[in-house]
Amino acid sequence: MKKYLYLSMTLVVLSTPVFAQSTEEDCDPETQDCSTPGRIKEPAKTIYPYKPFSTDQIKTRLKALYEGEGYIANIYEMEKRGLNQANTKVQPWGGSYWPLNQGMIANNYQNKDYTTFIFSIRKHLDWKKNVRDAKKRVSKVHSRVYELDEEDLAKLAPSEKYDLLLGDTSFDLTNRIWDYAETWGNEKKWGFLSAIEIPDGYRIPNANKLMALWEGICHGWAVAAGHSPRAEKTVTVTLPNGKKMPFYPNDIKALVSLMWANSTIQSNVIFEGNRCNKKNPDKDKYGRYIDTEIDRDDTELVPRCADVHPAIFHVSMVNLLGVEGRSFVVDKTAEAAIANQPVSGYELFYYNPKTGDEGTLKSAAISVEEYGDKDPFKVSRNPETTHIVGVNVKLKYVDWEYPRKKETNSEEDDKISDFDFNYDLEINAQGNVVGGQWRVTKKSGRNFIGKTHQPDFFWVVPRDWKNYFQPLPGLPKWDFDKSTLPPAEYAPAARAAHSFIYEESKRFFAQSPKCPVFPVNGGEPIKVDCEFKYPRPQPLIQVVEKLLEASRN
Repeated sequence: MKKYLYLSMTLVVLSTPVFAQSTEEDCDPETQDCSTPGRIKEPAKTIYPYKPFSTDQIKTRLKALYEGEGYIANIYEMEKRGLNQANTKVQPWGGSYWPLNQGMIANNYQNKDYTTFIFSIRKHLDWKKNVRDAKKRVSKVHSRVYELDEEDLAKLAPSEKYDLLLGDTSFDLTNRIWDYAETWGNEKKWGFLSAIEIPDGYRIPNANKLMALWEGICHGWAVAAGHSPRAEKTVTVTLPNGKKMPFYPNDIKALVSLMWANSTIQSNVIFEGNRCNKKNPDKDKYGRYIDTEIDRDDTELVPRCADVHPAIFHVSMVNLLGVEGRSFVVDKTAEAAIANQPVSGYELFYYNPKTGDEGTLKSAAISVEEYGDKDPFKVSRNPETTHIVGVNVKLKYVDWEYPRKKETNSEEDDKISDFDFNYDLEINAQGNVVGGQWRVTKKSGRNFIGKTHQPDFFWVVPRDWKNYFQPLPGLPKWDFDKSTLPPAEYAPAARAAHSFIYEESKRFFAQSPKCPVFPVNGGEPIKVDCEFKYPRPQPLIQVVEKLLEASRN
C-alpha cells in the first residue's frame, strides 16, 4: 500500500539559480538519481561529435531560435554583408547575480565590504549566518523602520526599500526571499514538494546543507540586462514621515532582475544546447568534449557536454546579434558550473583549417578533397559538405559585478569581457553552413592537454517578450510627479504578485515529474510520481517600471 505525502508550502522559490563555480560532485546520490546506466566503455559513435547533425536537424533548430526561416545561412552572404563583427544596438548593463547565500535582492549590500570578499568567509559565504542575521533585522530594523534616519534608510536592501515604498512594514517580499534561502539551504528542492507517492519502506532523498557559490539570479539579470532599459540615476522617494529614501541604480537593477528571474518567460525562452552536468567532462584525443555516460537528466545518451553545435551557434550569433543587434545569453563554460552572461558583441576571423593560417573567407575555405586525410574529423562530416573553413571567435559579454552604492550608472561603468574559441564550419555547394566541429587550436591535430573553450548552451527570449511584462490591469495610474508614493491600491496587488505559485505537476506536463526515493534499509532508488509548488515572488510590475522610468528622466 502506498503512502501519500502532501506538503503545503508557502515559501518562495526562484527558478533555477545559476552562476560562477560549483564545488559539488557530478552526481550526489542523496539528492539526485544516480541509478542510470553507468559509463560506456568506448565513446559512442552514434552521437555528435562523431555522428554529424543532419542538415534538417540544423534547420529545425535554427528555425526555432529565429522563430522563422528568414535567417541568413549562407556564409558568403554573411561575408558580403560585413557581418564578421558586430555589437548589440544597446549595450547590456552590468549588474550583480545577487548570490543566494547572501539573500539575493534582500541583501543589504551596503553593509558589506566587497573589497575584502575573499577574507570575509562568514560574512559572504555562510548562508546560515546570513539567515540568522536577516531574522535579527526583523526586530532590530523592520520593527522600527520609520525611526531610522535617512542614512540608515539608504542602506536598506533593495527588497526592503521596495516593501517600505509600498507601506508594507511586514516586509512581505523580503521575508519570502529569506524563507526561500533557508528552505533551499536546508532541504534543496525537496522543501518545495507538494505531493509524492512513497511506497512502504522507501524515503525521500536526504538533502545536503551546502549552498553553491554560483547560485543566484543571473538567469534574471543576464536576460534583463539585454532587454530592459538601464537604471541611470538615483530615484529619491519621500516616505509618509517626510524622510527621504533613495533607490540607487543597483537597487532598481535588483528589482528588474528579480522580475525577469521569476517571470513565466523563464519557462518559454528558446534554449539551444544541453546543460553539461559534469565538472570534468570527458575529452577525446583532439580535446573535444564527448559524452560517455547517460546523464541523470536523460533516458538515453545524448550530446550534452559536446554541444552547443558550432554551426547552430555561428548562424544564430550572426543573425541575432550581427543582423538584428539583439543580445542573447550564453553560458560561457562547457562544464557543470553555469555562468549566464549577456552577449554584447563578437569578432570572427577565418583561417585555413589545414594550416591554421588566417585569411579572407575565400582564401581560408578549402575543399574536402584538398583537406583529404589530413582532416582529423573526416568521418564525422555532413555528407553534403564541399568546403570547410576554420573560425576563431572573440565573443564579448558584459560581466557581473558586486553591488555597490553609486548615484548614477552608464555604459562606462560596465565591464566588458570576452572569451575566444575555435571551430570549423562545413559548407555545402550552395554556400550554406551545414555542420562543423569544435577545435582546441586553429591548426588541426591531436592535443592531449588542451580543450575546446566552447559555450555550454545559449538562449534567447521570444520576440513577443514584452507580452510577459504587462502591467496588472485595474490599478490606478501612479503620477510620480505628484507623489513619489504609489497609490494605496498597489499594496494588496503587490502581495498577490509576491505569492505567485508555479506548479510543476501533471496539469502542466504530459507526464508527471519523477523523483527518486530510496529504500530505508539501503539499496537502489526507484522513481515515483511527484509534484512541486514553486512560489516565484514577482515585484509588482507597475512599481518596477515606474522606478525605472524615473531613473531615466
